[in-house]
Amino acid sequence: MAEYLAGATVYVLAERYGIHRATVGQHLAARDIDTQPPGLHPDDVPTTVELYQAGWSLARIATKFHTSDMTVRARLLEAGVVMRSPHKRVRL
Repeated sequence: MAEYLAGATVYVLAERYGIHRATVGQHLAARDIDTQPPGLHPDDVPTTVELYQAGWSLARIATKFHTSDMTVRARLLEAGVVMRSPHKRVRL
């Protein structure tokens, strides 16, 4: 529990203790610890749009804002951004 609160992810903890990530999540949930990544603050959406349009991946943006790639995707769609094909790479 202390390791998670100090910043270790469920994936890191699962590997460290040789258990499945879902098991880590169950242990944390039993202690009322929320493992859902935080959302994306509305003030960060314009920057998120700029980064995505500059070629950043959803995963990279999510890491920058400490959230999930699906949250980033949802906010981009809400902002009217047309998503790139996942099969085409953007060269930076």
